[in-house]
Amino acid sequence: MICFIFELSANLLVCFSCVVPQGYWEERGIEIVVMDVPHTHGIFNFFKGGYVMNTRKSSFEMILLLAGLFCVWLTTGAQAADRVVVVPLGGGKPLQNVITVAKAGGKFTNPVAAMNSITDASATNPYLILIAPGQYTLTSALVMKPFVNVSGCSETVTWLIGAISSSNINETSAIVKGANNTTLSNLSVSNTGGGENSFGIFTTGLNVTARLQQLSVYAKGGETNAGVLNYNSSSPFISGVNIAVQGIGVQVSIGIYNVIGSLPTMLGVNALVCGGTANMGVYNVSNSSPLIDGANILVWGAAGDDIGVSNRSSNNVTIRRSTISGDTDGLSNSTSTNTRVSQSTVINGVS
Repeated sequence: MICFIFELSANLLVCFSCVVPQGYWEERGIEIVVMDVPHTHGIFNFFKGGYVMNTRKSSFEMILLLAGLFCVWLTTGAQAADRVVVVPLGGGKPLQNVITVAKAGGKFTNPVAAMNSITDASATNPYLILIAPGQYTLTSALVMKPFVNVSGCSETVTWLIGAISSSNINETSAIVKGANNTTLSNLSVSNTGGGENSFGIFTTGLNVTARLQQLSVYAKGGETNAGVLNYNSSSPFISGVNIAVQGIGVQVSIGIYNVIGSLPTMLGVNALVCGGTANMGVYNVSNSSPLIDGANILVWGAAGDDIGVSNRSSNNVTIRRSTISGDTDGLSNSTSTNTRVSQSTVINGVS
């Protein structure tokens, strides 16, 4: 097992762990430093939580602290094969096809600029955009590209925020637009809207190679608010996503909005939707039939209807191992048939 410490700057280290073949980095011309690390449980006294640490300690001190932590975590006894590999991203030779975004010390300070700089991504030449901790205010959507993954440093420390809104059902109303053959992960997205539509993440025409994983998504401030909008036969893979959508006045709020033949796979999704005039945790419209598995959906506080999962002209929706609650109905089927529910709790009934 090898533990990697990516040095974004003199005082910011991002840590991962993985297994790579011997000689992998050397063959790619990447300079590395390898050092033996003793196993010690006392290191927990210094660790502050998460896998990103911002500290004034010297890089050498931090290497020892973090290496000790990972050695304790990865194994219960000393093993000669354990190593810490320090890969300098902020100095020395940078990793190929890894682009850093940070408030200071990264290659870019704006995630959109980082994405726009990539013009040659492909299946044989993929990229990673790594976004350091901080709040990044966007004035236009981060439009993802195939074979370019985007990762933050956790939902609690990396935020893409903005007030992006329009009358259009597209990326001009969203913080992020998805793409096939990509993963968006480990960050939070927040759109405070201000116009007709306010979406956290917008996808259109995608398949299961588009992945949304370990995210928190917030939306409010539009006449129609949606955490994730899958439009026009869009079927991304959505896993471990937490969604909160809030409406006021006559606003309509929706956790995940699936429109026109969209068939996303939704695993472990948590959705809280409240306020406004009408709310839906998951809204499936016009032949949209998602798989919902392991979801927790809570909808309340609208002046009108609060519905956990609402199916409108959408057959064959599958719900498994989920808890679904709406103040009006837990589940509503309007001109929809063959909704399959198993091992689930539906609160306030089915209509």
